[in-house]
Amino acid sequence: MLAVALNAIAGGGAIALSKSRIPNPKSQTPKKASRRTANREPRTANHRDLIAPVAIALALSGFAGLGMEILWFRHFSIMLGAFRAVFSLLLTVILVGIGAGSLAAGVMQRRTNAAISWLAVQSLFIVATLAGMWGANSSPIDQTVSNAISAHASRPSALGELWFNLRPMLPEVALPALLIGFSFPLANAVVQRVEESVGRRAGVLYLANTAGAVCGSLVSGFILLPLFGLQASTTILMTVAAIGLIPVYLAVRLKADTTDTVVSGFSRTARTLPLAAAAAAIAAWLFLPSDYVGVRALPKPEPNERVLNQSEGVNEIVTITETAGKGRRLMTNGHAMSATWPLSQRYMRALAHVPLLMIDNPNRVLVIGFGAGNTTAAATLHPSVTRVEVADLSRNVLDHASYFSGSNANVISDSRVSIFVNDGRHHLLMNAPSSYDLITLEPPPIGYAGVASLYSEEFYALAKSRLKPKGFVSQWLPSYQVPVETTLSMIKSFIDVFPRSVLLSGAEADLILIGASDRIELDPNQLFANMSQRPGVRADLARLNLGTPREIAGMFLGSPSKLAEATRDAVPVTDDRPVQEYGVRSLLNLGEFVPGSVVDLSGVSAWCPKCFDNGMPVRVVEGLDLYLDLLSRAYGATPAEGARTRQLSDGGRTVAGSAYLGAVVPETADVHNDLGIAYASRGQIDAAIAEFRQALALDPNSAQTHWHLGAALAERGALKEAEEHLRTSVQLDPSNLEAAHDLESVQSVSSPRRR
Repeated sequence: MLAVALNAIAGGGAIALSKSRIPNPKSQTPKKASRRTANREPRTANHRDLIAPVAIALALSGFAGLGMEILWFRHFSIMLGAFRAVFSLLLTVILVGIGAGSLAAGVMQRRTNAAISWLAVQSLFIVATLAGMWGANSSPIDQTVSNAISAHASRPSALGELWFNLRPMLPEVALPALLIGFSFPLANAVVQRVEESVGRRAGVLYLANTAGAVCGSLVSGFILLPLFGLQASTTILMTVAAIGLIPVYLAVRLKADTTDTVVSGFSRTARTLPLAAAAAAIAAWLFLPSDYVGVRALPKPEPNERVLNQSEGVNEIVTITETAGKGRRLMTNGHAMSATWPLSQRYMRALAHVPLLMIDNPNRVLVIGFGAGNTTAAATLHPSVTRVEVADLSRNVLDHASYFSGSNANVISDSRVSIFVNDGRHHLLMNAPSSYDLITLEPPPIGYAGVASLYSEEFYALAKSRLKPKGFVSQWLPSYQVPVETTLSMIKSFIDVFPRSVLLSGAEADLILIGASDRIELDPNQLFANMSQRPGVRADLARLNLGTPREIAGMFLGSPSKLAEATRDAVPVTDDRPVQEYGVRSLLNLGEFVPGSVVDLSGVSAWCPKCFDNGMPVRVVEGLDLYLDLLSRAYGATPAEGARTRQLSDGGRTVAGSAYLGAVVPETADVHNDLGIAYASRGQIDAAIAEFRQALALDPNSAQTHWHLGAALAERGALKEAEEHLRTSVQLDPSNLEAAHDLESVQSVSSPRRR
């Protein structure tokens, strides 16, 4: 509505100006001249001959200018991320530059020769554009982000993020955009001589420039980038701009041949110098390595990571890398999208496995977003599934599926799998209601422009209508990519459509929302039976430390009531208000690991009521209470503890026999205390003592640990050492009456022995 109002104001102003009668001193008819001849162009001038070369030059400059805009958007989506804030700021820089250039050209054409100035400006555009692309480097950007992550920096200010995005744009885009703005006013000044022909000639030039710009944007986006890549496309566009100098040069020659005293007299050097400068810039550019721009724009590979393949498509640059000891990664425009790393596979495969195991005989699945094929491959492991549809916008991503055949088992060639190069939302519209047992999706980074259409209330309503009565929707929710309030908004839009929802942790902060039209409760006995009947599924889950009902139930984070409570005041994501796309302004905008307001592990019985009997875990999920206690430590860990845990997990650390717990549970005294208490309650005293000793090594002044260790040692009969630890515990915490009682008991037993 605001745009409509502004356009209405502009239109009203134009109408008012058209009706006004403002005399133009320069166009007043001399008293002795007839009106028929007053505004007629002089026959001796050849200005009509200028229209064709000037129009051609404008078309070519428009082609090159708008084509470069497409390339700049690709370039900065690689270096700064495909955020709306980045696109908006880049467009602002371009438009301000063009506007300022047009204003400056109006001043220039009154003080200098328009033709020769235009020639110089067009040449300088080529030089400035190539220099900007040559100087662009993502290393300072990546280093700034890395420092912010290492320092666990708080959310930056809006001005700080604005400058973070603007700083690399200015040297690359500002001057070329300014020079683009010079073209039309100077070209117009070259051909306009009398009032009678102003409108017609301006229209011809505007048509030529617009047509060239439209063709440049289409050709750059759909032909040049996919076929030649960013650097070669820049070369082609600047060559086109250089060709555009030829008709400008001809216009200069034609102007110099007239009797116009203002224009004549320009030396041959003044005409040829701009051509030489442009040719020299292009020649120097051609000497650069063919991957120069891409290497400097994309992030540097991590240690022990090597690039296996890289190609540019219509939508993105796809890069496949491999890291020793971890696996392979899929990156688009320099940003990680999918991987075969253990933790990545865990949540991606859980997106399909967990809901499908809650259905006795699932039949049809829709996967939105292929990635590395982990989720699609997981769905095909369920024997009753006869059709898996994959909707993905990027043919380029699909063409690289074979690089991940070690984890996706070449699923793309499975006869049950149908691939659609299509938007997931449109794909749902193409299918009838009640079509799917499961709709699962893992879109690109959730703060990117356009992604909100797969997280909005309207999308979820559409997905719900395509579910079978007992079907599920599972949605990836990486909370670390957006601010906390944005995470809550995204959960709000989901539970507004699916009140029966549960929040799970697929792996660390890669969360999973599961919603159902009918029921959301997990039955551990049904789960066990279905896993037993689907050995391929069970084996796949086992290698991801999800091979038991306890581990699957242990993914629990938040119940329906907890999610409703946490999002009560949140604004839901809608098509009209894509909150998440405006919540992230830059790569510096780091989210929270897991928002504390949505976590309530004590509410697991709301999802799995049959997991407990009289408050204790039933046999099929035995140890679930300890498993959740340990995970609660992971969700409450500080960033520093999380970083330390990841270092330890690289060495194959396990906690309570689980490699996954070893990868996420921090190495703290509290964790070892939890383990010690659990072992002691099961009668495993030696294991308990070992855990308490590790806890003391981490925190020697823990009164609780001294108490627990003293009690365990007393149970083992090591009374002397037990007394020492119990005495220390009482000294550290005199208010602990239970520890004091245990100390008195040990002393009473050991005293007769001393006598």
